[in-house]
Amino acid sequence: LQPCLAHHSSAVAMVKTKASKEAMRWADDGAEGPIERSPSDAGNDFDIRMQEEPDGMLAAQKIVQVLKERGFCLVQANAPIPLIQTAFEEAESLWEEGEFKPPIRVHDDRSLLEAQLWSHALQDVERSVWIREGDSKAIHLKNALKLLGRNMADFCAGLGPLLEKELGVRFDRLGQPLLTCYTGDATHRVHIDNPHDGEEGSLPDNGMRVSCTYYINPCWDPEGDNQGGMDIYMTDPSITSSSSSARKCPRTRVAPHMDTLVLHLSERIVHQMLPTTGSSDRWYSLQLWALNGDAMQQMSRKLLAMRQPAKEPDSDDD
Repeated sequence: LQPCLAHHSSAVAMVKTKASKEAMRWADDGAEGPIERSPSDAGNDFDIRMQEEPDGMLAAQKIVQVLKERGFCLVQANAPIPLIQTAFEEAESLWEEGEFKPPIRVHDDRSLLEAQLWSHALQDVERSVWIREGDSKAIHLKNALKLLGRNMADFCAGLGPLLEKELGVRFDRLGQPLLTCYTGDATHRVHIDNPHDGEEGSLPDNGMRVSCTYYINPCWDPEGDNQGGMDIYMTDPSITSSSSSARKCPRTRVAPHMDTLVLHLSERIVHQMLPTTGSSDRWYSLQLWALNGDAMQQMSRKLLAMRQPAKEPDSDDD
């Protein structure tokens, strides 16, 4: 099967995109596909701009249609600029306070299972803070971040019925928002958040259905290299593609500019966080996942079974 997304003439007219001003670029080794969509001087090449959508239900229908056709959707969320700036300042304060840690610390069997559950989606996240509603620690530093996290959850939950109807994608819970920071000299792997394929002995279904990333960085240089942003490989969302085959497909490049919301199907879309260099710049995003509870419970049982020692075969000797 061809893993790359074909260009259909029947594309939905309501979704407008523009050709990027950035020249099409190829990897030096020829291993990666071209960057087909990328930011312009004005910012990201959004599929949907919420400030232009007076009808929320119609906007949801448009977003789900884009997800159905491409597997991902770039949304300008239209959050108030002062709120985003305050959230960024809170993130900087949390950094200065030393609050950023690996997202999961393994200390017992339960946390080990949790780490295995989330390993693919969080494999490159080294600096993060969970934004929990009931967290009293540094609570004064998280008010704007908590509000944005709630808005993300509400936005994603509102897409649920349409996603189930149009794509058969079902979720019944949302994870806690995770504030991530990309900085320093770091490269990141090409991956799928939930790479299960249903085959016996393969990776279990970790329950992730929709992945949401929201950038809060007010300063972004359109002449730069979009450090801390994301490359999305434009594969066919109706099939599961391997990371190796997806690398040959065209890419959409996303700048880490504030008020950019990236939605993608966790079981289908291959993506990569862009590398960072140097230690002075820090790029923040809020991440959140829509989850299927039944699949998560089945995975926990499967992981537990995989960790049990195999039984010795019964001896035929009496």
